[in-house]
Amino acid sequence: MGSVRLNQIFLGEVASVQNYGAFIRIPGCSQQGLVHKSQVSTTHVDDVADVLQRGDRVWCKVISMGDDGKIGLSMKHVNQGNGMDLDPNGVQLQRDEQKRKSIVPTQRKVIELQAVLNTTCTKCGTAGHLSKDCFMSPDGKKYELIPEVEEESPPIISTDRQSENVEKKHKQKKLKKRKKSKKSKVKDSSTDSDDESDQEDRKKKQKKKRSKEQKHKKKRRSSTSSDGETTGEVDNNDTKTHKRDRSKKCKHSRSKS
Repeated sequence: MGSVRLNQIFLGEVASVQNYGAFIRIPGCSQQGLVHKSQVSTTHVDDVADVLQRGDRVWCKVISMGDDGKIGLSMKHVNQGNGMDLDPNGVQLQRDEQKRKSIVPTQRKVIELQAVLNTTCTKCGTAGHLSKDCFMSPDGKKYELIPEVEEESPPIISTDRQSENVEKKHKQKKLKKRKKSKKSKVKDSSTDSDDESDQEDRKKKQKKKRSKEQKHKKKRRSSTSSDGETTGEVDNNDTKTHKRDRSKKCKHSRSKS
């Protein structure tokens, strides 16, 4: 015990493995040290037997020495390859201790049964509730609870009536379909009549246009014929004057001869 000191690093041998940790033989000391499962590795360890086995050689560091002679060891603060101290200032140890202190064990709440079936209220004197839960008003008025009304079950319909109802529904559906078909036919006929009326209107308009064009053509012809007659009269007058002149010339010529 005297040869062991705090923060000492040594190469020890696993003497035994338990669920909560492993006991390590310390060289030069007859007492063994305990490596808790929280100090085996930086990662969480559920079962120490998965990591350590009896007879393994591991590097350990003395982290605590109790008055009762218990020695606490740590493996995660020592490099398992060369035995170098990974926490020389003890900072990581202080953090681990603070975490342990911050975790407060949860206290189980006592389950209390508040049975009020056989109790009587001091206010109204009725059973089944306490005075703090009494529904009696301070004026002394009492209110009775309305009894629950049972829902009436629907009357059972016989199979004959069910069949009749089904037939009625089928008939109603058929009538609806017929009405829809009639409506669609009426719509189609109305659209056809509209198309026919449009065609008749178009024909009438075309006839009016044709009649107007024919009238214009007749007017043009009449105007051209009147112009021809006037020109013919002028030509006749010219021919008459020309004949007169010729006859006069002939008379003069005869007299000279």
